[in-house]
Amino acid sequence: MNDTVTYQGPIRTVWRLFGPHRYHLAGGIALRFAQALFAAIPVVALVWTIDRIRTQTLTASAVTTTVIVMVAATIIQYGLAVAANRFAWMTTFEAIGDARLRALEHVHQVPLGAVLQRGTGDVSSVLTTDHEAVSTFAPSGRHHLCGPAALPVSVFAGLLVIDPTMAAATAACVLVAAPVFWWVNRYFRTNALIRGDRMAASAGRIVEYIQGIAVIRAFDRTGERLGWYRDAVADIRAVNDRLAVRLTPAAMLTMGAVQLGVPIVIAAGAYRLFGGSLDPATLIAFLVLILRVYNPLLDLAGSVEEVRLADAALERINRLLAMPPQTYPDTPAAQPSEPSVRLAGVSFGYQPDQPVLHDVTFTVPAHTVTAIVGPSGAGKTTLLNLVARFWDPDSGAVTVGGVDLDHLSADQLFDTITFVPQDVYLFQGTVADNIALGNTDLTTADIEAAARTAQAHEFITALPDGYDTPIGEGGQTLSGGERQRISIARAVAKGAPILLLDEATAALDPINEHAVQQALARLVQHRTVLVVAHRLNTIRDADQIIVLDNGKVAEMGTHDELLAAGGLYTRMWQERTKASQWQINPTPPSGG
Repeated sequence: MNDTVTYQGPIRTVWRLFGPHRYHLAGGIALRFAQALFAAIPVVALVWTIDRIRTQTLTASAVTTTVIVMVAATIIQYGLAVAANRFAWMTTFEAIGDARLRALEHVHQVPLGAVLQRGTGDVSSVLTTDHEAVSTFAPSGRHHLCGPAALPVSVFAGLLVIDPTMAAATAACVLVAAPVFWWVNRYFRTNALIRGDRMAASAGRIVEYIQGIAVIRAFDRTGERLGWYRDAVADIRAVNDRLAVRLTPAAMLTMGAVQLGVPIVIAAGAYRLFGGSLDPATLIAFLVLILRVYNPLLDLAGSVEEVRLADAALERINRLLAMPPQTYPDTPAAQPSEPSVRLAGVSFGYQPDQPVLHDVTFTVPAHTVTAIVGPSGAGKTTLLNLVARFWDPDSGAVTVGGVDLDHLSADQLFDTITFVPQDVYLFQGTVADNIALGNTDLTTADIEAAARTAQAHEFITALPDGYDTPIGEGGQTLSGGERQRISIARAVAKGAPILLLDEATAALDPINEHAVQQALARLVQHRTVLVVAHRLNTIRDADQIIVLDNGKVAEMGTHDELLAAGGLYTRMWQERTKASQWQINPTPPSGG
């Protein structure tokens, strides 16, 4: 049974979101409802007492029994309240924590393209703000729902026994207010969802601002010039204004309609009293107890904002959980026979009508280095993304050792392929933690060996605490070249037979670039390397070079073979040679 596919209203969705904790949730609701029932017992006892006074049948023993019942009900009520609160909050904390982990695990299984299209701000808002809204609603929102349900029904039942006609007058205003309340509830739910989406967009802008703060400051895009963030805030303000302007009068109308029940009951009671069909004691009973019917309903009307914000959060959570994950076979395929890679007739586009790769076919033999080159936008990084199965091709097949990637289990895929992206990201922790990210069984010697292979050992040991040196979020305390080499060391330590490198030497100075090339040359003895490179001199010794142009394979061969062919690769090499000879002339031209 899939518990996280579609949104089905707040109660059923919370029930599914709480997973194995749902029965504890039901227990908390039962305790809260029982508390509301015991809270109604003193009121019912008061109704009974007033009725006995009216009929002149009240006795001393009845008074004693009534007092005992009211005291006992009050004690039990508060005992149940304490138990319900403790039960509800502890269950909610555990359930929401597990729900966050499940959502994060689901994001891990969704194709990377779908996550990127949704946006980091939106995903982070779902995992933080939206789950927090549910965690607030789940324990306290039930109080707003159970109390208004139990107490008014109990009191109204007692009033109905005393005088059905006056009870009908009591209910009249509630029936009038119900349609208005329904409209307010529906309107707020729609706009609460819009508000949540715009809050997520704003969060994405904040993340973008923090990550790019160096660029923003360098180009003086701070303060009043930061218009794109002000626009996001203006969108949030607009929907909040719409909620306040349109809903506040309607909400007040709902509450006012309910409160009109008091003068209605007074008028109806007075009319019948003067007509002789109602005795004074009965009218007093209704006047004493009527607010016990209306006040909980007013609390319910006032809590619609909290309920609907949680409702919108639940729908946004389920949007994320409804994103289809990549499928893996129930029964793992046979292990690939060798670490070779083949693309056969592969076509792919991020948008259905905008293909990036067209009928790409080539083979990467085991234990060789194959370089992918071509102009910007040719589809080089996209090709690596398909081999890593961050996306699935629209047509064609990607195989490893003769086995289609679709037939590999998640563990098989992880154990077979390592990807080093162009934009290196390191996590908070120590240098050793980041190197061992893909293999938690590594010893200190294994981590050091991986760092030496990636030509990173020397600079790591020069850090204040060596391999135990903590690095900040994203590795911003290290240089670009240092981050790149730690990323390569991480890939080496993982030990996967196929290594995908996207611009692996882009952030390295010439000395470190040469060192990394030597390291990669040693790696090929045990791994198959598929590397994307713009610096053609770094891949001239590759066993095979694939030249992409407009998403198609334009040429294929070794460095010497491609130069002899005189095609696109030759022109790229010539342009690279010219660029290497370019220099800044400090002498201004004559007459300048």
